[in-house]
Amino acid sequence: MTKTYEPDSRFVERLEWQLASEYRRTNRLKPSSGKVAVSRRMVAVALLVGVLTTGVAVIKAADYIRDSWRKGLEIARVGTEVQLKKAHLESTREMAARAEKLASIGAIREEESQVLKLGVEKAALDLERSLLNLDEVKASGVAPRDELYAPVLGGRDFVSERLKIQIKDVERDLELLRSRLDRFKQEVEVGVASGGALDPIQAEIAGRKAMIDEAQKRLDLRKRFVAGEITAYDVEIGDRMAVAEKNLHQAQTRVDSLMKQLERLQAQEALGIISPRETSQLRYALDAAQAELKLAALEVDVLGKVK
Repeated sequence: MTKTYEPDSRFVERLEWQLASEYRRTNRLKPSSGKVAVSRRMVAVALLVGVLTTGVAVIKAADYIRDSWRKGLEIARVGTEVQLKKAHLESTREMAARAEKLASIGAIREEESQVLKLGVEKAALDLERSLLNLDEVKASGVAPRDELYAPVLGGRDFVSERLKIQIKDVERDLELLRSRLDRFKQEVEVGVASGGALDPIQAEIAGRKAMIDEAQKRLDLRKRFVAGEITAYDVEIGDRMAVAEKNLHQAQTRVDSLMKQLERLQAQEALGIISPRETSQLRYALDAAQAELKLAALEVDVLGKVK
């Protein structure tokens, strides 16, 4: 053989690599003894099912972990609120006890002691509300809900319970305001105070009454919804109407009160007792209150047509 056809070392190495590759490829294609040959399509289907099953399990596990984390965080938040309310109640009780002793020896007025006593009752209601919220979080895993169409949890109506606490809370304010009104009336009778001092507190009393009426209407709507008498849509419109009517009542009360005050100031201005500037400032406040009254009346009218 001439050197022209004599293979060099590079050619031999290449040929050995090709032969080895072909041998490995051939052996891979042969089914092994004792094993069942499975088609590629079946393998692909099995892999897909495994991936999907694993994915669903992972998603469910992730949702569970996330929900548990959120529930734990919400419980911690409301639990902290409960501890703060307990501390506030204890502090208020101590202050009320000291005020009662001071009032008994005439060191402070009886009204001041009464204010602190009512403060204790309101603090107790705040704690009751926080404990209620904590029970709801433990039952639902989410923040407490105040919507009138929120579900009943474990046979317990947390929305109605909170509304009842709200009514009690406002009633405490109303009790204090009425006591203050009685004292002002006595001062007016003996000439210590003018009749104009009664208007602001009477307006506050009217406002608190409107708040109680609104809460009672919401409570009635909630009962009807839970009983299945009305739909979520009906209860939502009714709820908005209750709030709108309260706003309308409060706006009307404020307008009436400011008009009385303005009449007195105008009379004093005519006598030269006060400057026109004081009358002008009150007139601006009356204009703003009348604008709020128009807006509240419009809202009631629109909601009435929706119903």
